[in-house]
Amino acid sequence: MNLRTFITSAIFSISLVFSQFNYQVSGGYYDRAGNTDYKYYNAGFSVTSYGDINFGGITVKDSEFLLSVDKNFSTYAGQDYEDDQNILFLFDLWANGRFSPFIIAENSYDTYRGIKDRTNFGLGAKYRVFGDMLSVSAAFLSESEEVLGKGRVYEYVDYGDSLGLYAFSDHPGIKPSTYSRISIRPKLKLPIGENFYFQSEYYYKPAGDDVLTDWKNKFVIKTAEEWLNIEISYNFKSDTQPAPKYFMTYSDKFSHTATFEKPGKGTVTFDQNPEYAKAAGYGDYYLTEYKKDDTTLRVGFSISF
Repeated sequence: MNLRTFITSAIFSISLVFSQFNYQVSGGYYDRAGNTDYKYYNAGFSVTSYGDINFGGITVKDSEFLLSVDKNFSTYAGQDYEDDQNILFLFDLWANGRFSPFIIAENSYDTYRGIKDRTNFGLGAKYRVFGDMLSVSAAFLSESEEVLGKGRVYEYVDYGDSLGLYAFSDHPGIKPSTYSRISIRPKLKLPIGENFYFQSEYYYKPAGDDVLTDWKNKFVIKTAEEWLNIEISYNFKSDTQPAPKYFMTYSDKFSHTATFEKPGKGTVTFDQNPEYAKAAGYGDYYLTEYKKDDTTLRVGFSISF
């Protein structure tokens, strides 16, 4: 069963036993024209439900259902620039208790960071350290990740006095990699008076030497209308082993004496050698990687109904 089928089945099943769903829509837009032609769009949608679930004569108290979708897209000079999406499913048993086990599934992609598909599924538990204000969660995740390869192979040739770019091609065979990953997440919820709310959560996800971190911060300003809020969010992501941005190789159409290590008068840089690339399952390539850190600051709105 794939993630889409699983989530669809979960929504249908939960809708039969929960008494109420709450919906929230958020969005943002940025447009710059003239010397720079840049447009950015953000949209989010979430479904949540809290309540008691009846299984025959057994009632499970205070459980939580969450399904959220977040999408970011931008264009630069009329061409696609950023494109990322995240889908999260969470079912938390006894969500308001001191200790609560949960099931989590997540699917995402991020073309700006070279991720074609990243899917994980896992089991975990949450512990409330200080009421609803501070909690710590931990989960064991089974993860699959595939990086982008179309048009990402850069073929170089020897131009006599230097090594230079000659052509682009597709990677012939990128396959998904699988991991077992641990996820640890402290979360802080802090109401500030009646009209302000701050939330901060930090995800630490090691899988051997590959460590993902994600620090999410959200500041909510309530308006005079109960259904409308203004949201300011800041996100800091880090990946100790970022995806390849380019797969660099020598063109098989020409011989060469210049190399990536000694490119002659040209300037050729790379981050990883073929030994690293082979061990990672990418093949005999030099790699230029994406940057390890990425930040996002966003101002938008949310509508609840």
